[in-house]
Amino acid sequence: MKRLLTAVTSAALLAAAALTPAPASADAANMTQLALSQDARIIPGTAFGPILVQGAGLPIDGSSAFITGSSDRARSAVEDGWHRAFDGLPDQVKQAVPPHLRPPKPAKPAEVTVAPAQEPSPSPVPPKCYNCVAITYDDGPVPGSTERLLDILKRKGVHATFFVVGRNANAYPQILRRIRDEGHTIGNHSFSHPDLARQSDGTIAAQLDDTDAALKKQAGLDPHWLRPPYGSHDPRVASAAGARGMALAVWDVDTADWQHRNPATTCKRAVDGARGGSIILMHDIHEPTVDAAECVIDGLRAKGLNPVGVDEMITRPEAGHVYTRAD
Repeated sequence: MKRLLTAVTSAALLAAAALTPAPASADAANMTQLALSQDARIIPGTAFGPILVQGAGLPIDGSSAFITGSSDRARSAVEDGWHRAFDGLPDQVKQAVPPHLRPPKPAKPAEVTVAPAQEPSPSPVPPKCYNCVAITYDDGPVPGSTERLLDILKRKGVHATFFVVGRNANAYPQILRRIRDEGHTIGNHSFSHPDLARQSDGTIAAQLDDTDAALKKQAGLDPHWLRPPYGSHDPRVASAAGARGMALAVWDVDTADWQHRNPATTCKRAVDGARGGSIILMHDIHEPTVDAAECVIDGLRAKGLNPVGVDEMITRPEAGHVYTRAD
């Protein structure tokens, strides 16, 4: 056993010597013949004898040379051989080899942390307009009054909502397209203005579908708002609207403009009754209502309210839901 330990230790010392460059010596002129590649060049170097082109070489053995360029492969070969020899020794013999002569332990591979994939962020919800008020006009479009109202809205820089009757959309498509082109919201107000809550399921469906078809044909629109005529609705109407991707917009401020036909009264009722989130009911088929439009806009703004289309106030309506105001 003692002889075995001595032999192992000697082998370890030889391997260590092979891995450690010796100091340069002036006696290295005695060069040993080496089998070299065609582009290798021998120069005097160390006490081990001749070396190849100067660099970070390692001795191949105790009497030959350093190899530059292939020195990394030489080191690797020596270290691999020593590792295999050491690993094949009995444990007791391994313990007898001095620590500084043992082959280095392989470096642990760097730990890689893989970050979990992030779920895509949902689209941000547009900020709520707390001082917005939706101004809405029913029953058009018609020549004259609807066109004049559009002129006023454009001059004041205001968008409104027009709940159009399907037969009027077919009769005056150029006015319908102007409403669209100037950025106003357009909604379904039935085809012939019946009280939908008193109609059969088939009639409700036909009134909504025929108006949707008119808006699509004349202006390429797919409305997502329904205002039932007279504000009359029941669960069947809401369900039919929801099945077609529409929410119901009724109102919390009724100017009764259709009844009194007085511009000052229309303006006063609209402005006095409005608060943030309100929906104001008016009709663009009546000239006195159009006469009140500028007063309504100025009065709302004087109260710190912002007159807008219903789409600007309720940006993500829920199909089938009935809105009397924004909240």
